[in-house]
Amino acid sequence: MAEPLLTPAFAPQPAAGNGTSAPRSGPAARVRVLVRLRFLVLWNTLRRHPWQLVGAIIGALYGLGVLSMVTIGLVALSWADPALARTVVILGGSALILGWMVAPIVSSGMDRTLDPARLVVFPMRPGTQLAGIAIASLLGVPGIITLLVSALAALAWLRSPLAVIAALLLAPVAAASCVLACQFAITALSRLTASRRFREIIGGVIVLLVVCAGPLIAGVGSGIEAAAEWLPTVAEVLSWTPLGAVWAVPAELAAGHWLGAVLRLLIALATVLGLFLAWRPLYIAGFGAAGGSRTVVKAGTGWFGRFPATPRGAIAARTLTYWLRDPRYLQSLLIVLVMPVVFGFVSATTGMQILLPGSTVMVACLLSLATFTDVSYDGTAFSTHLVHGVRGIDDRLGRLWSNALLTVPCVLLVAVVTTAIVGRFDQLPTLLGLSGAVMLGGFGVASVASAIFVMPVPQSGENPFATKPGAGVLSMVGTFGSYGALLVLTLPTIVLTVVAGVSGDPLWAWLTLAVGLLNGGLVCFFGVMLGSRLFDRRGPELLARVVAQG
Repeated sequence: MAEPLLTPAFAPQPAAGNGTSAPRSGPAARVRVLVRLRFLVLWNTLRRHPWQLVGAIIGALYGLGVLSMVTIGLVALSWADPALARTVVILGGSALILGWMVAPIVSSGMDRTLDPARLVVFPMRPGTQLAGIAIASLLGVPGIITLLVSALAALAWLRSPLAVIAALLLAPVAAASCVLACQFAITALSRLTASRRFREIIGGVIVLLVVCAGPLIAGVGSGIEAAAEWLPTVAEVLSWTPLGAVWAVPAELAAGHWLGAVLRLLIALATVLGLFLAWRPLYIAGFGAAGGSRTVVKAGTGWFGRFPATPRGAIAARTLTYWLRDPRYLQSLLIVLVMPVVFGFVSATTGMQILLPGSTVMVACLLSLATFTDVSYDGTAFSTHLVHGVRGIDDRLGRLWSNALLTVPCVLLVAVVTTAIVGRFDQLPTLLGLSGAVMLGGFGVASVASAIFVMPVPQSGENPFATKPGAGVLSMVGTFGSYGALLVLTLPTIVLTVVAGVSGDPLWAWLTLAVGLLNGGLVCFFGVMLGSRLFDRRGPELLARVVAQG
């Protein structure tokens, strides 16, 4: 498939005068090759994974739904006060460009098929590569939607034909600004994102934003009226910046301000040119850094020297190392910080104090089920389990062992601390019973689920928040299936928890603790046994699916 794709641009050209037309091999032809290459890789990825293709289709339909809502909103805005339309369009457009710049920080899962490390072997000038990358990004799903949104902004100025024409003509400029801003940010952060420490810091920042989302939303909701009078001023300031200038041109024309429109047009065009000129040297410098990664070797055997020299001990040591050093696992541990804070905020705003200790159950659920993606996170390293003939029971117990060493202390700590905060130690046995049932049951469910499902996950070294095309639907099916199974299997303990909470009788509280540990222990035991058998029977199939996902 590669030869027909690359031959038109890179193959030796036939001599003139032989009766055949020479293939075009100029910069435009090479750019077309890069664009085709980008979509060919994407199509092959989706074709190999039908569920990812289904997810991509659903995502595209969701994007069309959002686009329809934006269209309706812009049409409605055209009949509103021109000052309001100006404010909304400039603020929304500025947020769109800013979002394209911030997206690479949050998710390096944006299409990186075309980057310096992969294109260094192609005989092309950097300028040709830059054009190919920019055009390929613009023709992707996010780029097309951005271009359509930029064009649809003309609907806000239906009462001014000149503004409508200007908005349509500037739509490619706005979309190009978004794409170039994104590529500039990706290239500028390429060296930083290669550092595991940087990804951990970014992950921590994102988690802190999630933790603060509740208070921030509440603060915005309470102060929205006070802030409304400042929004036109903010829009006016943004209209003189690279973020808002391109969106302000039609607004100025609609208001009859020709000089303001010309000045902002110059700023918009200068933004595109400036982003390209700033991106070019960073991109060229990326060639020299493509192979410049540095490996740091630490002395000692780490956790391997602290576990028994057995197959399950080695697996426990390896997975515990992942838990403490791999950003993909560390984001699960951050749940211990997030859940109590979120539940505490909801508890304080609703007056339901029981919600704060209830965060213990969520911590137990999320951490115990985290091993659901263990095999997927192993990647091709999972082959070592099969090559060395690791038994299913050793694989399941080894992974459970490392998870339990972290989950059990976290659950106990959160349970005791949150109970002390609300002063309800009389309900601590009930809380421990339910949390124990969920935690142990989660171990069992994850032991089975990870032997059945292989999830599309970020590869080792990628941003832990990155996602693959269409992976959302498949992940949703597996996740809801695991959570649903855990809910059904822990129903006896859930019923006793409700009875203990309603009656307030200490006997029911201690009975919940005993039944919860028994309930969870049985689910864990049978889950490990079933998962072990599935692992022994489906090991080669799991490896094939893991390799295909990579």
